[in-house]
Amino acid sequence: MKGAKIMKLFNGNVNGGLIRKIGITILSICLFLICSAILYVTKLASMPQKLPPEEGEIAHITNANLEKVTEKKMDDFWTIAVFGVDSRTGEIGSGTNADAQLIMTINRANGEIRLASVYRDTLLMKNTENESFGKINSAYAEGGPYQNVMALNTNLDLKITDYISFSWKAAVDAINMMGGIDLELSKSEWYYMNSFITETVNCTGVASSHLDGPGMQHLDGVQAVAYCRLRLMDSDFNRTERQRKVMELVLEKARSLSWEELINILTVVLPQTATSVQFDDLAMMAKGISQYHIVETGGFPFVQEEARLGRYGACLIPNTLESNVIQLHRLLYQDEDYQCSDKVKEIGKEILKQAVRN
Repeated sequence: MKGAKIMKLFNGNVNGGLIRKIGITILSICLFLICSAILYVTKLASMPQKLPPEEGEIAHITNANLEKVTEKKMDDFWTIAVFGVDSRTGEIGSGTNADAQLIMTINRANGEIRLASVYRDTLLMKNTENESFGKINSAYAEGGPYQNVMALNTNLDLKITDYISFSWKAAVDAINMMGGIDLELSKSEWYYMNSFITETVNCTGVASSHLDGPGMQHLDGVQAVAYCRLRLMDSDFNRTERQRKVMELVLEKARSLSWEELINILTVVLPQTATSVQFDDLAMMAKGISQYHIVETGGFPFVQEEARLGRYGACLIPNTLESNVIQLHRLLYQDEDYQCSDKVKEIGKEILKQAVRN
């Protein structure tokens, strides 16, 4: 009887010690996994290129020209500037033209996305500090995202809170990792495609192949980027329409991917971008990608005139800036009551003066 009690006590001590050891082991594994996850997230968050503060820091940008009621309506949307830079070397700061400029609004309540391309040759106030005018794509070349966001906010009565800049290579890699996209090529588009494919291969170092003819095609990343660059057979209006079409197809494809696949894409693409978007927000979008959908797109200015203006070269003149900005707010924010700021009216008058003077 006494021996049985001793054995019972012994077994209790052994089991208690074993349980404590197992508990400590499990806790250690959990801590290791948590630390590994934190390190991984920190690594991802640090991947985008760091631009000089005077080029990439937009967090403190405000737009004092906006009416309070307009600003309040905009707060229901996340407004992001998307810059596709004409970079052959992978550099995405100042010194490169942002030939693709898109303003994207995301409705916070329902995930609806609206896109507006800003035509690169549009004559606007490109530098708000010295109030100089020029083609809007040169704003990025002079001062990177900061100057470009300032210009877009001031000229178009916007409140852009974030930006993302990317090169051709980033787009190529993202589309390749998604498995490509399907779209139909016209005969004229196909006629010019192969030369653009060759140039994109040379610039990015990513292999691809020429296309045999028009019609429905499955495009890899290089071919899709080449398609986005086409404009020789028509115009920049058509080129930006192609860019928006590819963005729609990419988003549609992304919605079918798993969380792990999306994170893998971010791991490859982020080092080729510069952005003010926090990684937590990127991860949130990736995780909830199924709720986001593009519902409307357009090109700014909606009504314009082409003109060759001396030192500016071939430009697009908004006709008028005020009416085009009103239409832009209807597209991006569904704001039917929006009224332009005095600053937009002032810039519009100066644009017309510049056009006449030159």
